[in-house]
Amino acid sequence: MITDREKLMETRRHCKDLKHTEIAVQSLDFSGSILDVSPAWLDAMGYQREEVIGRHFFEFLDKQSLMKVDSCFPRLKDFGYVDAVPLGLMRKDKSVLKVTLTGTSLYGPNGTFIRTFCELTPAANEQ
Repeated sequence: MITDREKLMETRRHCKDLKHTEIAVQSLDFSGSILDVSPAWLDAMGYQREEVIGRHFFEFLDKQSLMKVDSCFPRLKDFGYVDAVPLGLMRKDKSVLKVTLTGTSLYGPNGTFIRTFCELTPAANEQ
C-alpha cells in the first residue's frame, strides 16, 4: 500500500521545474531561503519572481506562523516530511493568505539535504 507521504515524495521528483506546475509550490534551501516558486505561488502572493528568489521564507509569514515554522522546518529538513501545517502568509498587498503547507525534502546520494518542495493549499475559508 502506497502512503500519502510516498505519493508526495514521488510527485516531488517531477516538480524540480516549478515554472510549469499549476499549483502553489515553493522550494527552500537549508537556511530557508527561497530557491524557486511556481507561477501559482506568485499569483497567490502578488509578487514577481525576482522579488522573492533568495529571500527568506520567514519574511512572508504572519506572526502566528513564525513559531510553527520554527519547529516544523527543522523536522522537514531532518526527517524529510511535514503534513498539513496551517500557516498565514503575508501577500505583497499586506493581506494574509491562509494556507496548509505539506512538504518533502530532497537529499543527495550521501544523504545530504539539498532542498525542500512544499505545496501551499489555500485553507478552506480561502477557496
